[in-house]
Amino acid sequence: MKWGDWAFSRPATLSILDLVESSTLDFKLAGLLWLVMESRASVLIASGPIFAGKTTLLYSLLDLLPPGLRQYSLRGFAEDFSFINRYKPETTYLVSEEISNHQYEYLWGNQVQKTLRLLAQGYRLGTTIHAWNIRDVAYLLQGYLNVPPSDIAHLGAVVILHATNGPSYDDEPIRRIETVNIINMNGENLIAQTLAARESLNGGFIYPEENALQAALFGKFGIKCERVFSEIASREAFLKQLYDTGARSRGDVKKAITGRYLSRLR
Repeated sequence: MKWGDWAFSRPATLSILDLVESSTLDFKLAGLLWLVMESRASVLIASGPIFAGKTTLLYSLLDLLPPGLRQYSLRGFAEDFSFINRYKPETTYLVSEEISNHQYEYLWGNQVQKTLRLLAQGYRLGTTIHAWNIRDVAYLLQGYLNVPPSDIAHLGAVVILHATNGPSYDDEPIRRIETVNIINMNGENLIAQTLAARESLNGGFIYPEENALQAALFGKFGIKCERVFSEIASREAFLKQLYDTGARSRGDVKKAITGRYLSRLR
């Protein structure tokens, strides 16, 4: 299958509403992530085990991006980065299903360095990585792949996804978002800040105080709003209403989200 403007593999088919239904996240966290993705933020999904649902979550979050962006699928080891001569950074969103050496089409080695270097120019990236927590993410990128800390700090939201075995052998794994984080620089060092953390396996999420969350979102993503929890609540209410209509497919959810974007521009 053609790479570049076409995905190299079949995208995951579950929507953000499917993932809410399975308790991977709740409506409020979906509202926060929508607000973040609305700012065209880069997103990295991290989880230790295989089949944790990283790619499924990634594609469901990409559906929250505003319309008008070109999603360009990176070609792993074969990527020559010639797209930078054709596509503007401010309208291009790069996608790689994984940072690993497991398959030829994944990003690895100096391809990771080259890609993250582009974030400072205004390109954005959606991808996944095998890592158990935010420290593992930083270690793999900086300590193992030799990505400079300043380039790592240009990543947007880092979502830690946890998967455990189901009650019986035949059951699907239990998949839960554990934390949503951002990475910044403090002098020459990387620092992480948590935007949301799950209380327990089936519990809700803890968020910073509103002023702290608002400052974090503005400092990292340039998101300006008078009351950040009101902004999250409006998106949460939209998703709940859409859920109540029975919409579940990625196509229906993306169509509804695009319609909301366009209605706000009128």
